[in-house]
Amino acid sequence: MALVWVIGKGGLLGSALYQELSQHPHNLFDPQSRFSWDDKELACAQFKKAISAFASQAQQGEWKIYWAAGIGTMHSTAEELQDETDILQAVVTDLLKNEELTLNAGTFVFASSAGAIYAGKHDELINESTAPTPINAYGHTKLAQESIVNTLNQMGTTVISCRITTLYGFKEKNGKQQGLLAEMVRRALSNEVIHIYVPLETMRDYISAKVAAQEIIYSVSYIEKTPGTYIKIIASGVSTSIAQIISILRRISKRNLRIVTQADVKSAQYQRVVQFKSELGSTTSSRSQTNLIEGIAELLLSIKQDKASTT
Repeated sequence: MALVWVIGKGGLLGSALYQELSQHPHNLFDPQSRFSWDDKELACAQFKKAISAFASQAQQGEWKIYWAAGIGTMHSTAEELQDETDILQAVVTDLLKNEELTLNAGTFVFASSAGAIYAGKHDELINESTAPTPINAYGHTKLAQESIVNTLNQMGTTVISCRITTLYGFKEKNGKQQGLLAEMVRRALSNEVIHIYVPLETMRDYISAKVAAQEIIYSVSYIEKTPGTYIKIIASGVSTSIAQIISILRRISKRNLRIVTQADVKSAQYQRVVQFKSELGSTTSSRSQTNLIEGIAELLLSIKQDKASTT
């Protein structure tokens, strides 16, 4: 049984991955201390120690690392993202130098961003063969980080970069939300104004953290059978407009939403319609839009329960 390490399990995707993996027969590795992401030098030292412990526990057997860490956003600057990249580089370097770890017995799964990497694409179906077109620092950084983890394959490690579409969900650990959907639900429950900074006809592929985690885990089990470096699109396969989301939220919450639209200058850089379809292994494209309705309902319930517990 492979030793599995989820890096970033305190985040939205990482916590979903950890929860899903915990429900199946996996030998999960848990470092003794939390990583100090706001202190690069300390974080690198902590990772060096954790990698040594991970290698010792793996005992030269099979292993998997899911990298779901990162605090960057589409609006982050190159300077703000540099520390994150430096920490990742240090982790990869330490893995390559570790003599206890059997590198060709491992799989490194990197959570990347489809929205950032293909931000410049317009009105075409995007799959794993589509050429990247990043238009901001976040997209360029994600591509650079993918290149960093790909160097592990030089020693036989299978590397899978999962380019995820628009992720949404609720982090139960600290009650924080992520993304437009969660913010819309929170404001709807508080009867606050919901500000929309893009045209209402803007369409994106929304996928819940839980479904994304399930898709990643299943895809890894399929892809890793053949060693190499891979790109995998993680998407629902259904694009939904902001106007449709407003309609769903209004119906589920049974509230009169207070919507204010105000086009952001930066929004003009991004395409109105984005469609994804994976051509590699498993895909959720057969799922219907009902899953988004269910996802918004679950999000509403989670935020409502958290709101009640803190009042």
